[in-house]
Amino acid sequence: MSNSNGDTPIITVTGLRKSFPNGTERLVVLDRIDLTVPTGGVVSITGESGSGKSTLLALIGGLDTPDEGRISVAGMLIQGMSEAKLNHFRSATVGLIFQFHYLLRDFSALENVMLPALMQGCTRGAAQERGLELLNQVGLIERKNHLPPQLSGGERQRIAAARALVNDPPVILADEPTGNLDEGNSRKMEETLLRLAQENGKTLVIATHDPSLAAAAEFTYILERGCLTSR
Repeated sequence: MSNSNGDTPIITVTGLRKSFPNGTERLVVLDRIDLTVPTGGVVSITGESGSGKSTLLALIGGLDTPDEGRISVAGMLIQGMSEAKLNHFRSATVGLIFQFHYLLRDFSALENVMLPALMQGCTRGAAQERGLELLNQVGLIERKNHLPPQLSGGERQRIAAARALVNDPPVILADEPTGNLDEGNSRKMEETLLRLAQENGKTLVIATHDPSLAAAAEFTYILERGCLTSR
């Protein structure tokens, strides 16, 4: 699969360092790593549990702050952003998909997909139109009125993927998107993610233990002992 836009980077990470308290010392999870992701590229990051994959995605998504280094996404330097600008960045520039779907139990599939757009100030009619379009793309238009408890695990995760795209962000960050799924649903989710990225012209960065999903990316990296290397 190849849909990257030449070598134009949409994500640039330089000298990134992140550590956490560990007793009387600090545990270094990311040790001055560099990463460049081309616009429209599909990147997978693998590594053992605790290697820092989720931390790296959280930093790129503006959910956490590094000890050192620079992160630029879609031409914006994340460091130094006010909380208001960070909130807008997280809503409009990056779409987040997690291992757990985090759908609201009392909201229908369509309402869950629409919610980020409504929070961004989109009209209900426009949010609904976009939500229906995305549900159709993930093959769940017939489930639009179902509540999350009425959906399978694979269906819930595909709803979460649709929700991540509703505000049309240029970057999708997926953290172990198949981690809680069986083999059959993992392959459906893999197909859905890659197709959504391609059809909507998105840059996709995936942290995963799933060998099939990792191998489907254009660019693959492994995170070990704080260092990021290409595979």
